[in-house]
Amino acid sequence: MLYKHRQDSKKELDKQKKIFRSRLYITLFFSIALFMLLLGRMAYLQIINFQQYSDMSEVNRISINPITPTRGKIYDRNNIILADNKPIFVLSFVKKELENITTSLADIKQLLPNIPQRIITSFTRKLKSANQYKPLHLPYSLSEKEAAIFSVNSYKFAGINLNAKQKRHYPLKKLAAHALGYVGRINQKEVKRLNPQDYLGIDVIGKLGIEEQYENLLRGQAGVQQVETNARGKIIRKLETLPAISGQNIQITIDVKLQQFIENYLGDKKAAIIVTEPNSGEILAYVSSPGYDPNLFIDGISQKNYSKLLKNPTKPLINRILNGQYPPASTIKPFIALGALENRVIPFYKEIYDPGYFKFMNHKYRDWKKGGHGLVDMQSAIEQSCDTYFYQLGLTMGIQMIHDYLEPFGFGKKTNIDLSGESIGILPSKQWKRKKKNKTWFHGETIIVAIGQGYFSTTPLQLIKATSILANRGKVITPHLLKYSKKELEQIPIKSIRNWDRIITSMEKVMTGRRGTARQYSAKLKYNMAGKTGTSQVFSIGQEDSYDAETIKNSLRDHSLFIGFAPIKNPTIAITVIIENATIKAASTAIDIVNFYLDQQNKESK
Repeated sequence: MLYKHRQDSKKELDKQKKIFRSRLYITLFFSIALFMLLLGRMAYLQIINFQQYSDMSEVNRISINPITPTRGKIYDRNNIILADNKPIFVLSFVKKELENITTSLADIKQLLPNIPQRIITSFTRKLKSANQYKPLHLPYSLSEKEAAIFSVNSYKFAGINLNAKQKRHYPLKKLAAHALGYVGRINQKEVKRLNPQDYLGIDVIGKLGIEEQYENLLRGQAGVQQVETNARGKIIRKLETLPAISGQNIQITIDVKLQQFIENYLGDKKAAIIVTEPNSGEILAYVSSPGYDPNLFIDGISQKNYSKLLKNPTKPLINRILNGQYPPASTIKPFIALGALENRVIPFYKEIYDPGYFKFMNHKYRDWKKGGHGLVDMQSAIEQSCDTYFYQLGLTMGIQMIHDYLEPFGFGKKTNIDLSGESIGILPSKQWKRKKKNKTWFHGETIIVAIGQGYFSTTPLQLIKATSILANRGKVITPHLLKYSKKELEQIPIKSIRNWDRIITSMEKVMTGRRGTARQYSAKLKYNMAGKTGTSQVFSIGQEDSYDAETIKNSLRDHSLFIGFAPIKNPTIAITVIIENATIKAASTAIDIVNFYLDQQNKESK
């Protein structure tokens, strides 16, 4: 019995051992399988995909920060600086390190009360949607005193750092502001159209003028700096650096001395004056008066300052050279006369009688001179600016001939100056009126177009281009602001150079002739000059009414115009002057400008 019990116990023990060994083998198998799986995964990660995960790890450890390039400077033709960069202090915010955005900015405002609240409010919204780790600059330039105050208290502001950077600066303030333009902060609309790679670390862009036109040259190329950061994104050490490439310095054609002379001469008068070298198309002076200080726009202009500019009755923000559209008035008469000669409409010496008006279909078109000029030929008609002569000449030529001859001089189309946003004015024709007004052209409209009124409108740029073509005896060259830029030349077909010489001689008589409309200023002339005066109506006066500048509101007074060039034989200067509401006379102004410039040229050549 006992033996049998022992035998059963042994069988049970063997059975238990067998079960244990089975479980052990199963456990060992799964352990080995799991180990092999882990080993395989490790091999996959560390050998097969080593580079991929190494790069991913490096991204987590290393940050790449852009280095802002220095914007190129702008110089005048004599290497006087017009647009520069100055070092400034700014506050840099890292969102991840800020305990509370609103509280932090409120504390900064309390510490530095001169920061405008509008900037704090706008920046708070921008910072809340910003990248966690990417530094964001407060758009406010700290003074040295403010920078010192922050430095002393910087330990209180985690996530806010004081940085030095460069800011655009226009040292001559208003001078040539409409030609230079300005830079401003990149807005949301611009972000959508810009290539992000071109603007890494750059938060400003050229908005108007030369700054906008040559943005690609001036901008430069951002550099990059690799920095090692800790888990909180804080920089531990700097690694590799690829330096930024500075923007290109450019030289423009403007002569600062001449520009300054004209701007001081005008003061705050409303005017547009452009001066060129007719042979090269280089713009020597680009004056849209009054101007404004472009420095106001760099950090974003305040609502107060912007409203002040907008509400200013002299409208300083309007670029009168580029966008001002004026009836050319009598300044168009030499071109009309030249077209008539070239098309053999009338002989140069043929006389007509001017009784003080021109009658057509029971309507009187009056001359500016009551009582008329008597017998006049083409030369005396230009010299005295006889309206009656050109009324009759315009009707004889017809609107189509007038349009076709004036178009090659640049009227009614862009001059293609190296600035954006140019207006084109109106060179009227039958087709133009049908397209724009859906109406028939009338002969009476041709009559007044012939003296530069009616639908006819032009920009100062178009007038200077046309004047330069006349001075160049038909050579067409585009006015431009970038020095050394090459422009393709064209030539207006000339049927008789004698016709051109006769018109230019007639324009000389305007300045010095016994009855010349600019004769009263001839005593000031130092150089032989060809010119043409003009008076552009701001509002229409009835045929039986008279114009009295003393009784008319200033803003409704006629504009005074002048075009001209000097010296006559080999012109080195061409000028267009438009004085709004005739606060001073355009012809007198032009003579003073020409005298100043040519005097300076003569001094420098000695």
